[in-house]
Amino acid sequence: MADVFYSAVERIAEEYSGNASRIWRDKPSSATIVRRFMEFNGAGQKIATMGPNILVRDMKISVSDKYSIDISVDAQIRRTFKRLGLVRENASNEELIYRARELNPEYPGIFDLSLWEIGREWCRPQGPECVKCYLNDLCPTAAERK
Repeated sequence: MADVFYSAVERIAEEYSGNASRIWRDKPSSATIVRRFMEFNGAGQKIATMGPNILVRDMKISVSDKYSIDISVDAQIRRTFKRLGLVRENASNEELIYRARELNPEYPGIFDLSLWEIGREWCRPQGPECVKCYLNDLCPTAAERK
């Protein structure tokens, strides 16, 4: 991990004159920002979309579009998507990503934080608390548990 971190610092120094905000300056497309994140050693799809998603959603960074900001698939999102009946049981990461794109093509990553929070707070692997979840009325898994 230290090598990855050091490599990132070097890249920011060399490519962005020591200023990481130059990665997203001038309101670029979401595809440009995601690609720039992917150029960092150790950054795959998950990190490369999570970073821009946090910048746009939480830090209110302006971008020209949000089409390429996907969900960052993890265990929480996978479990929540499956229990909501949005993907089949053995769906691949790509299937989850494309389902999010299908549901909201203009900003598929919009689901990322809420699905993660649902998975962490209520839709746990063991003992899910369906009655507390705000998607309880829409969830086929919750309906089965009643």
